[in-house]
Amino acid sequence: MANTKPSRYPSRGTEDKETLYQIIDEGLFCTIAFVREGIPHQIPTGFARVGDDLYIHASAKSRFIDCILDQEVSFSITHLDALVLSPTAFDHSFNYRSVIGFSHVTEIVDPEEKLKFFNLFTDRYIPGRIADVGEPTPEQVSITKIARLSLDNAAAKIRVGDVNVTMKEDAAWCGIIPVERKYGTPVIDHQLPVEKELPDYIKRLIDGSGKP
Repeated sequence: MANTKPSRYPSRGTEDKETLYQIIDEGLFCTIAFVREGIPHQIPTGFARVGDDLYIHASAKSRFIDCILDQEVSFSITHLDALVLSPTAFDHSFNYRSVIGFSHVTEIVDPEEKLKFFNLFTDRYIPGRIADVGEPTPEQVSITKIARLSLDNAAAKIRVGDVNVTMKEDAAWCGIIPVERKYGTPVIDHQLPVEKELPDYIKRLIDGSGKP
């Protein structure tokens, strides 16, 4: 198994499962890195977590999904939480939370399990959406491949806090600038034949009461 312990600032690393889960569940995209015909590739993709497994999906025609099935990959998820402005450009930094892991990729082939993932995946991003639009059809499930990655060999690396170097009397402004993520105002698709009122579950998503 590849080593997930940070070589620089090892004290920032942890394999605590609850910490991993929190970082992962707040993420919207992960990056999958793999080697194809001797050439390194990386693909950003959506995902969902169930216990100690991550699930991703792609079209059955996707070369990406075919390349990683039954192969070893690396995956990562990162949140940028703040810019850290220090007295010198050399000491500038970021506050961040990240997870990196290595896993063998397996395919989910059972149609019922695939459908369960579809519903989970959709409601992870927009809680309540499946009840509104309905479940995918058997044909839609059949033309999609779903893969599972394990968190058994994963670890987090985190940097929090303020500037960690000594200030000089003539220092420029120093401190942190928080980075925030939020949803903007929804824009209706004007192809709709009838104007639709914004559903409550989307209102909750926008105001933060219905996460992710």
